[in-house]
Amino acid sequence: MKITRRSMLATMLASVFSGLLPKKARAMEGDIRHILPTVTSRSMGLSVSVGAPRAELALRVDGREIAGQQKDTLGRFWSFQVSDLSADTDHTLQLVDDGGDLGTPWSLKTFPDPEITPDSFRLLAFTCAGGGDGFGVPGRQFFKPHAFRQKMFEEALAEKPDAAVAIGDHIYWDLRGGEMPAVGRRSRVIKLLAGWYLKYRYGAFDRTRPLIGTENEAVLTTVGDEQIADLYGTRFRSTPIYFISDDHDYFENDDAEEDLVTFPPDDFSAAAYQAMADLYYPTLPNGPAEETARSFGLLKYGRLFEGVLFDCAGQMSLGDQAGLVPPSVERWISERTAQSDAAHFVYVPSHPMGWTAGKWREWYPDVVAPEGYDGVVMNEHMAAETVGALTTKAEKYLWQEGWWQQHQRLLGTLASRAGSRFMLSGDIHAQGAVSIVQSGTLDLAERPVASLLVGPVSTSDATWPSSARGIAAATPDWLRVDALLPTRELNGLTLLDFTSASVTARLISCGGYDQSLEEDGRFQQVDELTLV
Repeated sequence: MKITRRSMLATMLASVFSGLLPKKARAMEGDIRHILPTVTSRSMGLSVSVGAPRAELALRVDGREIAGQQKDTLGRFWSFQVSDLSADTDHTLQLVDDGGDLGTPWSLKTFPDPEITPDSFRLLAFTCAGGGDGFGVPGRQFFKPHAFRQKMFEEALAEKPDAAVAIGDHIYWDLRGGEMPAVGRRSRVIKLLAGWYLKYRYGAFDRTRPLIGTENEAVLTTVGDEQIADLYGTRFRSTPIYFISDDHDYFENDDAEEDLVTFPPDDFSAAAYQAMADLYYPTLPNGPAEETARSFGLLKYGRLFEGVLFDCAGQMSLGDQAGLVPPSVERWISERTAQSDAAHFVYVPSHPMGWTAGKWREWYPDVVAPEGYDGVVMNEHMAAETVGALTTKAEKYLWQEGWWQQHQRLLGTLASRAGSRFMLSGDIHAQGAVSIVQSGTLDLAERPVASLLVGPVSTSDATWPSSARGIAAATPDWLRVDALLPTRELNGLTLLDFTSASVTARLISCGGYDQSLEEDGRFQQVDELTLV
């Protein structure tokens, strides 16, 4: 075999960047790569992918056959919408192709009738599950291996939740306005080598062309197959799961620098987000409008539980009317808060209320700056060095006062609701719980509002806030909170149990901060909170 300069370079790169390689996809049952469903009391939606393309794919539900809608060019990705179902019923599902039954049947239960108050509801919540399988460089890992994350899922699913919410960052493939992730952008050598390798292994986007029906589609599905299909597989096929999008799902981090402002998303980022979501997971039900069903929706479980699910990145705005959600969506959230007949009402925003990590697109103006500095600060993600501490005395570059004003309106609306109300969120790679007693001039001391960080799934060495930004998540300067559970950087998730009279949250730690401990994703510690 002739050894050339190119083959030697390829061998060296394969060794140096072995952590970047996606593991070989394991064939699922009957060539089914993944199944992710949502349900309401009378309907269900499913996203399915298969290994080999099909000309047609159908879903049999209790004997009734529903034709699939092809979402890609080849015929690997299919979606199904099923209506006119019986509430609170186990339905038998079976995929069917031109060769007959594909895989084996499974069950999926619809939610209770909206006029009924069920005895109980168990909800699984987690955040930041995306990222390549063990993606990293020697000695530094960005994302946990799939095996670690899947063990977390399996332990959680063994608890038999009635539904799950995945709160943002299902994909990590930040382009910084370019054609591929700018890995190692502070080192010209690493950037060159990593860029060459990523292009060789995954391909590169052409931002001037559509995502589906061009060469971009192969890049998109190579990333999505690894980060979504291979991760989830068919594990959740009998557990409805609701995907709330956040900044990384638009193939960008929320950055604001002099030469790059990533949000609101440009046309390519918005199209990449839409295409990835269309291929891999169902829309959110019961939102304010059909055209925003990827970003805003409602999870309603009879009259026991109602959660408004909202993306705080994709339709954020700058300027005089700035907000992390549009005015029409803010009105919808406020109306649902006032009108809901649920015993327990919950906000599930993609970006949390109650914490800051000095990031740009936050509800809060806190930024990391040297002591005494009162100028403008750009707090760049993955900066070589972060100097200072969180403060509101310096000015956060391009932060919008309107974001805070919207925070106050939404929090005030939730706080004024009679009965049980609180918040679940993700994004900041940590787990914890606080009770907000003061927010600016908003005094909540008589009836504080609890806010929970549910816990990240994939975070590893290089992506903890204290590593990536040099600062751990903390309480914003304009808030006063009581800690219900200390904020900790660890992999975890949350299980919540609802009855008419009570809410109990189990915040579960799975470790994962220190690779040397060789943790595998099993439950390690459970902190139980009584919220009602």
